[in-house]
Amino acid sequence: MLQVANDSQDISVEVYGVNELTGLALTGLTFSDVTADYVRNRTDAVSVSLSSLAGADASHLDGGFVEIDASAAPGWYRLDLPDAVFAAGAAGVTVVVKAAGVLFTPVRAQIGAVATGVIGDEIHLCKAALVNKRVHTVSTGVDEIKDDDGTTTLVTMTPQDGGDDVIEVVPS
Repeated sequence: MLQVANDSQDISVEVYGVNELTGLALTGLTFSDVTADYVRNRTDAVSVSLSSLAGADASHLDGGFVEIDASAAPGWYRLDLPDAVFAAGAAGVTVVVKAAGVLFTPVRAQIGAVATGVIGDEIHLCKAALVNKRVHTVSTGVDEIKDDDGTTTLVTMTPQDGGDDVIEVVPS
């Protein structure tokens, strides 16, 4: 599921379309072949007015729609969403694209604050571990997470009494 900060602007999403009978990726669609709507939590559907984008790498245009690459990425299309889709006030949104004879994958997004601070740092640590192909091991009794070099401390954990027989571990 996509996660987007409140009031984000110029968000583009990719949608995938297949022939409803064969299940094969469908190529060659243009903005005039499709419709798009979005539904924010507990609201009615809102239509997106669509138009053509010059290409998959074009600047954002609210309602812009274009095929990404018929041969390299068959069935994949770019849809530029209006800023109102991610306005504060809803926890989530679903974007639905439709065309005759085509099944598109809907896009579901959570709307809210982006992780910052400790959680954001932990997410960054996980991403860094994946990107750098490093293994980080944490076992019982360990109060630090060290880099794979064994000497660089990435995170120090401090156990605290959380009450009700719970011990909280707070990374710092």
